[in-house]
Amino acid sequence: MFICILFRHSIENILIIKNKVGVYAQLFIMCVEGKMKKIFAFFLVFALAASYVSAVSGSIWTTNGDCGNETQDANHYAIGDTIYINGANFDANTLYDWNIAGLPGQASCDPGAIVIDGAQMTDANGAVCFAAYQVAADDCGEYKASFDNKQDNYRVEGQEVPEFGVVAAGLALIGALAIFAFTRKH
Repeated sequence: MFICILFRHSIENILIIKNKVGVYAQLFIMCVEGKMKKIFAFFLVFALAASYVSAVSGSIWTTNGDCGNETQDANHYAIGDTIYINGANFDANTLYDWNIAGLPGQASCDPGAIVIDGAQMTDANGAVCFAAYQVAADDCGEYKASFDNKQDNYRVEGQEVPEFGVVAAGLALIGALAIFAFTRKH
């Protein structure tokens, strides 16, 4: 019974990650009905747990101007800096999608927009490092670098994210001056 409970707990996690409901649900039903031997159930739980761990492994960080280890993680950039995406503990020799996007709302000058994307292969050790993006003159605020399902945020310093209040105040001032000039002529 303990193995079936352990199996049920693992299967719920795997169902979310792997999304193979049919096969895993059928195995769970076999466990609940007592048709599966305990040793096989233990082996299956161990194999599923290993696949769960491999599905969530990997980490990324950004560095400025060159590759580097996690202690060189950079989160502040200036216009013209080159952002490198570094990663470790991914599957070896595997092609992963990546992108850099502005955070939504008023967090960046590119709210919710992907400024660059691509695909990059990991090396034989499951590591990666590549020059991903050179900060453009019109970039500002917070951005998110994504590699597979891992993310790292960084900030572009320099110009400020334009706020709606400043734009609205400028438009209100121009409108008031136009109304004043129109009413003075009549």
